[in-house]
Amino acid sequence: MCDYFNYGNRFIKTIIIIVSLILPLLGMAQSRYDSLLIAAKKSQDIDKGPIYMELFISSVNNYDSALFFANQARKYSLTAGDSLTFVRAEYAMAYLYRGQGLYNEAIEHYDRALITAQNNDFQDREKSILNGLAICYYYSSQFDKSLEYHFKSLALREKEGDQNEIAISSNNIGLVYYQLKDYPKAIIYFNRAREIEEKNGHKGIEGTYVNLGLAYLGLGNFEIALENFEKTISICQDECKGQILFEAYNGAGACLFELEKLNEAEVYLNKGLVLAESQKSEMNLITIYNNLAKINLKHGETDLALTRLKMSQDLANRLGIRLWAKKNFKVLADLFYETGNYKKAFDYQVKYDSVSSEILNETVAKNMLQIQVDFEERQNLEIIKLKDKEISRTNTLLILSVIISLLTVLIVIILYRNNKLRKRVNRKLTIANKTIENQNSKLTELNTALEDRVRERTEELRSTNKALTKSNNDLDNFIYKTSHDIRGPLATLQGVCNIALMDIKEKVAVDYFEKLSRTASKLNQILSKLLVINQINNSMPSDDEVILKKLITEIVEENSQLFDEKTIGVSIDVSENLKIFFDALLLKIILNNLINNAFKFHNTSSKIKSIINISALVKDGELHINVSDNGVGINDNIVAQIFDIFSKTSEMQDTAGLGLYLVKLAVDKLEGNIFVSKTKDNLTLFSVILPLS
Repeated sequence: MCDYFNYGNRFIKTIIIIVSLILPLLGMAQSRYDSLLIAAKKSQDIDKGPIYMELFISSVNNYDSALFFANQARKYSLTAGDSLTFVRAEYAMAYLYRGQGLYNEAIEHYDRALITAQNNDFQDREKSILNGLAICYYYSSQFDKSLEYHFKSLALREKEGDQNEIAISSNNIGLVYYQLKDYPKAIIYFNRAREIEEKNGHKGIEGTYVNLGLAYLGLGNFEIALENFEKTISICQDECKGQILFEAYNGAGACLFELEKLNEAEVYLNKGLVLAESQKSEMNLITIYNNLAKINLKHGETDLALTRLKMSQDLANRLGIRLWAKKNFKVLADLFYETGNYKKAFDYQVKYDSVSSEILNETVAKNMLQIQVDFEERQNLEIIKLKDKEISRTNTLLILSVIISLLTVLIVIILYRNNKLRKRVNRKLTIANKTIENQNSKLTELNTALEDRVRERTEELRSTNKALTKSNNDLDNFIYKTSHDIRGPLATLQGVCNIALMDIKEKVAVDYFEKLSRTASKLNQILSKLLVINQINNSMPSDDEVILKKLITEIVEENSQLFDEKTIGVSIDVSENLKIFFDALLLKIILNNLINNAFKFHNTSSKIKSIINISALVKDGELHINVSDNGVGINDNIVAQIFDIFSKTSEMQDTAGLGLYLVKLAVDKLEGNIFVSKTKDNLTLFSVILPLS
């Protein structure tokens, strides 16, 4: 498949080409690099970001150095508040990770760059970032997400009207549909690209012919597919890029194979093999080995076919390319079926079906369809809007002339009727004034009675509030005194249990004392939480300096030690520099109980990897905290009661049901809000929003 995706990264590649060509000619590359390093050391922090970006460009062929300089540029752009350098640095880091095949890491940096670019209206950067995201999702086989970002990129290019870039985006969208085997849609977008390229002097058209050939090959229209591949070979000769020529040889061989012209197919495929080996392209070798193996299988050369399939599969596994792993499984299933090894044939058929369902499941198909519908709807609305404007211009003069005539008639009628109405209104006003005077008299009497009633109700409310305040104070004192009074005997009971466990050896007695000790420990935890309730009710919010990531890390470490029977993956997405002035005690109560719940109610199954995601950021003067996990979850029937006192979200843990009540109490004390929901990945998510002012 001809790779058009990398055209979206032109602003990075162009700079790299300029640097690699011009600097050696001038004999200045090393001295320029050294001078940049000296400038970075001597300059103030606010000026270092752009210098480190130049150093990144100079070191782009050295992965470790380039990553270091891009990271430094990002760091100093944050210090200087330089949004453009921040976007460039995040894009550069994503570019490097993508080159290493680390697509998840690349997506994380692309996302940050995209948010900042959109907030600052950096449209040129936004196009490149959208294209980068689409590429990462494409190679991660997340085709619905890839399609979504390609459509966004296409919308920006259509807005600007750059036909060459529209052709590139159209080709990219066609590639995604091709991988999804929606060949008719792929052909629509490939043809759109072809029409633009023909109009603009055949720029890049040989690659589009390759893509059209592959799409028609997928439809089973082998003659038309072969025509497109041969057009590419005719245009290319020795002037095209090796990759495009390889695709043409490979595609022509595949068509001839399907047309049962095996000898001609093998000629083309062997040319493709020579190209792939000369380029040392492992991806191309995966493809060509697969196609040659199918011809070997037709010739009855099963040993050679098996050897080539294993070579293709080893490369596909090492590169993590599931699409070709799936195709290899299919041919292997056919091979073993032909040789009578039905068990292996069945095993490989099962593997083929499994990988197919993973790559394109029902959810991806629905998402892809919705994305296409949204895009087509947007195009239809644009067309309707343009037609409405044309109709509006055509009818404007006629409407204006009619309106002027009507207005003239209306003014005459209004003046006449206005004179008659004025006389009629004056008569009615006299009658209305008398009625108003009578109504005012009645309203005065009603207001007097209402004021008396309000005064009585106010006295009743004052008495009720006074009694309620006394009741709350008595309850707080009772909780505080009871908790302290019980703790003494409880500590004694725990001490006796500990001594007994050291002295007594009888198994039954030891078992009883251990249960008694655990019960005492749980009662002690309940008393501690009751004291926290009293503490929250009677505390005044303070203004402490809080380094949020440090606080969260400490809480996670404490809970990790308590729940060490299973490894739980914890992700903390909080800036190292995020420092706030807040009530440290109440914030710790909120975080500790939410994180403790995530650990406490983790899924104990050994087949499921338990994860906890914690993130926090400051936005619009508010602190946003999110804690999500894939634990046992919350029954939909009790979601409304989970913040009530002594309410339990699960029967898996023997708890008192006070944790979420404490969180809600602390959030209300800080005049914030807390919500519970499910994420699209079916994680349980607690979201807390707290005002910072």
